[in-house]
Amino acid sequence: MKRIALALLVVAACSSSSSNNGDDDIDANTGDGNGGGSDASMLGDTDPMWPADSTLPPEFDFPPYLNLLDGTTVVVSWRSTNSTTGKVRYGTTEAYGTELADATAGNLHHITLSNLAPATAYHYEVSIDSTTATRKGVFVTPGATKWRFISFGEYHAPSESSGVAKFANEIRDFRPHLIVESGDMVDTGTDITHWRSYMRTSAPWISNVLLMPAHSNHVNGTGGNQNIKDYFVLPNNERWYLTRYGQVQFFTIDSTYDQNSDVMSAEMPWLNTVAGEAHDGTDDPTFVIAAWHYPACSSQYLSRSGVRQWVNQNIVKAFRDHGGIDLILSAHDKYYERNVLTGGIQHIITNIGNISPEIPGQNFADCTVVKTLRNNQSTALISIDGKNLSAKIIENDGTELDSFTIAK
Repeated sequence: MKRIALALLVVAACSSSSSNNGDDDIDANTGDGNGGGSDASMLGDTDPMWPADSTLPPEFDFPPYLNLLDGTTVVVSWRSTNSTTGKVRYGTTEAYGTELADATAGNLHHITLSNLAPATAYHYEVSIDSTTATRKGVFVTPGATKWRFISFGEYHAPSESSGVAKFANEIRDFRPHLIVESGDMVDTGTDITHWRSYMRTSAPWISNVLLMPAHSNHVNGTGGNQNIKDYFVLPNNERWYLTRYGQVQFFTIDSTYDQNSDVMSAEMPWLNTVAGEAHDGTDDPTFVIAAWHYPACSSQYLSRSGVRQWVNQNIVKAFRDHGGIDLILSAHDKYYERNVLTGGIQHIITNIGNISPEIPGQNFADCTVVKTLRNNQSTALISIDGKNLSAKIIENDGTELDSFTIAK
């Protein structure tokens, strides 16, 4: 059972004395792979430096990680090696100021930080009781108009963890606010050792970003694997949910129609409703972005042409029928490809871990291939600035593989 402690105290944002004068300007630092230094000092109210990368204390089975439940609520989670209790101290400076405890002994811990200020950087520290083990992190609440996120696909821990780990410096240099997953974070979702590999491999960055995991065929169990529901605290039913961050409405979608009948019976009616609400004239987002596992476009994997047809005739159609979509983030096919669907919809497949494309393919008729890379690992670094989106796809050494922009 998830143990959630609620913070009833509103924590006000502090002003920054950094050179950007507290505005929304964000420039990711580059260079040392440590998020810019060991002091975790502030660049601005919406762009904190990250704590230095350090060895995870052995008392932590999973390092602290973060989920955004809504615009003012962040859940801090961790798993301890032994059954323990623990605390989260947090605030808008490294002095913290608020402390919440999980007083129920156990291995898996979730503590909810509520009533957070918008567009504000928070510092936090998790400590495990009766030990000296602590772990620091930062996060930023939604509200700024300039921010960054990373798109992951095909992590496949533990089989591909060594390849994913090579991206650590590039991720820390970019300092994303969110990580948007397109599924297959692990090889087998029912195996805790696979999740342990995912969490520990991600230790250099996972405590400083808001995670948005996606359900997928390897994560799946009957009606959705219980591990993803236990380990993460997410909106809705946790297999499909909405996340509003600044001027972007994210849709995280479960595309496993071939494994779970409720995708058609429950998720698709939900999607048709919420897709329309993103374009109903009430606080509409500037960008609509969706992440799911099975790609709508792919010039590889002839055997999966039927999957592409289903995705287009159901998921993509729901967006087309209810106002449109700007960017689709997918995975599954284990290589990098960018397509443009009819109407200008950008579609990418990324593969931070796995590389094993099958040829020949049979792309969906509405898809036009822009770039295909069959021999590279890839992840997408995406910057949002007002009405402009800029994406750069990189290899693990930072080499730029592709780039594109969307302007509204």
